Amino acid sequence: MSKIVYLIEQPLDERNYERFGIQAWIDRGWDIEVWDLTPLSYPQLWQNYIESGGKLKSFDGYYCMASATELKHRYAEPEKIRYFIDLTGDHFYTIRVKMHLMKMGATRCIHSLGSIPTSIKRSDLKGKIGKLFKNSPVTSCKWLSEVLLRKLTATLIRPNLVVVSGNKSIQSIGCATELIKAHNFDYDTYLKIRNPVDVPVERYAVFIDQYLCSHPDTVPEGWLYPATPEKYFPSVCNALRKISDALGIAPCVAAHPRALYQHPDQNYFEGIAIKYGATGELIRDCSVVVTHYSTATQLAVLFGKPVIFITTDELDATECRTFIADFAMAFGKTVINIDRDLDKVDWEKELCVDMGKYASYRNEYIKTDGSSEKPIWDIVIDYMDKQESVRSTVSSAC
Repeated sequence: MSKIVYLIEQPLDERNYERFGIQAWIDRGWDIEVWDLTPLSYPQLWQNYIESGGKLKSFDGYYCMASATELKHRYAEPEKIRYFIDLTGDHFYTIRVKMHLMKMGATRCIHSLGSIPTSIKRSDLKGKIGKLFKNSPVTSCKWLSEVLLRKLTATLIRPNLVVVSGNKSIQSIGCATELIKAHNFDYDTYLKIRNPVDVPVERYAVFIDQYLCSHPDTVPEGWLYPATPEKYFPSVCNALRKISDALGIAPCVAAHPRALYQHPDQNYFEGIAIKYGATGELIRDCSVVVTHYSTATQLAVLFGKPVIFITTDELDATECRTFIADFAMAFGKTVINIDRDLDKVDWEKELCVDMGKYASYRNEYIKTDGSSEKPIWDIVIDYMDKQESVRSTVSSAC
């Protein structure tokens, strides 16, 4: 039985267990391990997750790596690691683990599934340095040291395999040896829910929440939140009510998967219905999507839904402004600043959909032409099984 290791740096909860296709590998007969590097890479995120009562999805192959000693134990196991799926960033601990596994002969596989429309370049040093000085000296030093480390080790950890989704991801992969043509995570969601059993009668607008004021991933990175609850939520709620009144539809919020709005003392959305764990279904059945720059907006493309792009004065003062503008441009839409006079907005006009733009977006960012209509990880496992079969045939011939 071939062995594969996942490297991750966010807690393995039920959602990630499903998203990363762990059960698919088990069902297909692979010996799979998940090495959770979150405690090493992001100790504050890990502590917050545990203290908030977060539930880990444990299984026989799950290993929480809280020290270098635990990593050494895994390296010392006798089974040869054929591949490792790298879902981590380039940080001190993760780079060392990658280098060690590659030295042991494991094939590194990464995915390039998160491409989005953006004019921000990795080489935009002026913008990044400007952002850097807004944060603490500790955060700044950490960022600079990681940039230097990435530069020094880039050639040593080049991926052998890259899973791609769309033309843009293919263009950004660099020097990988092999491509596995697939699609992104939102298309996996689409495959599961594209044939609804029951379609709701009520028409509604859905706001895709990005948890911008409290997203936990912002904490370990040390960056500042792009918006404050005191200003952000009243603006969003006002805009949702304006849209609701103008179009004669109910508003609702598709909560971010990691959002915690259940506290009785918090009424951020001022009584507007908040729904959890059903973002895909809410977009599929809605009349219009309201968003900033969430990747879930791609489901609006797949289901042919109109999209309203919104910003605020606070968001416009950060790089969020560029992200929102680039998304809107790809959809053929303009951005509405909801801190301005919304009575002048023609909300009916915002329901227009440019299907040519949607088709182009699908090809560029969501799905690679000719890729299979099956879940991402089934596509990857098919590829790995074929490679193992060839390996076995060659070994037998020798």
